[in-house]
Amino acid sequence: MMTPETIARHVQTVREQGFVELHGIFSNEHLARVADIIEKPLNTPSINGSKGYVRKNNIRFLFATLSWGREIIDLYTHPDIVLAIDRYNGGESHLSNFRIYRTYPSGYERMQWHVDNKIDIDDAKTGRIRHELIKTPGIIFIMYLSDVQDGGFQIVRGSHRWSAKEEKENWDDREGQFAKDVVTFNDRPRGTAIIYDYRCIHRAKPYRGGQVRTSLFGQYSPASLPIGEPILLNARDLDGLNDMQKRVLNFGKPPSSENWPIGDPAEVVEDMGCGVLKGLVRFQIKKAAKFMGLRKK
Repeated sequence: MMTPETIARHVQTVREQGFVELHGIFSNEHLARVADIIEKPLNTPSINGSKGYVRKNNIRFLFATLSWGREIIDLYTHPDIVLAIDRYNGGESHLSNFRIYRTYPSGYERMQWHVDNKIDIDDAKTGRIRHELIKTPGIIFIMYLSDVQDGGFQIVRGSHRWSAKEEKENWDDREGQFAKDVVTFNDRPRGTAIIYDYRCIHRAKPYRGGQVRTSLFGQYSPASLPIGEPILLNARDLDGLNDMQKRVLNFGKPPSSENWPIGDPAEVVEDMGCGVLKGLVRFQIKKAAKFMGLRKK
């Protein structure tokens, strides 16, 4: 457990530079149990009632992330993490977006420089999810669930102080202006955590080869902001949750958006090995999904 002085120091570091790097929050035993829990579903596509992963491009996202075990709930609701986040946000916070995901090296997929100070809202009139950029401070907590040599998290030091002055989500066109302030978290062990202001410009470093990497992501918003994604839990894991955990997990509150991502059905076909037909199937599924209004994002 962190001392109050340590938590205050970490909060101040985030205020000054936009992020803080943490180690040793969780034991190796805890992280090993999480790795065991998620290994099978991250190798099983979610299809026709089966639970596993949802694929988007070169990333596999664990479906119903918080339903797989109390060990995962405890990652997102660690008291020191929540206390630090509440202090930074100026009051009680809640988990609004979350995922555990596995990224594969790619020669063509590349994450843009972007900010996450936005809320997702289901628009009943259009049937689509729309984004709204906000200026309110908030926190994202990410943690490596595997050793990371390349393709790690990158962040622009101090960008939380100026990015929100513009109504701008993607920042690739300004990379030359902030390149000198980029901090890269490569060559880090499993359990490395970064807490950062979600107004900071950031991305995952592009990488073409090497090991896959598995990570955890959680976005924590102030109470004044919408609830966010629905949280699905297993009844097995509910016994003994304390009031703080229930608050962070939005007990009794309706979600304001759908879960993300909602994958392209054609990508599941590719993962199932139907190689010779995948081009035709991809075209037909996309065409049908668009016609039926299934592709919201």
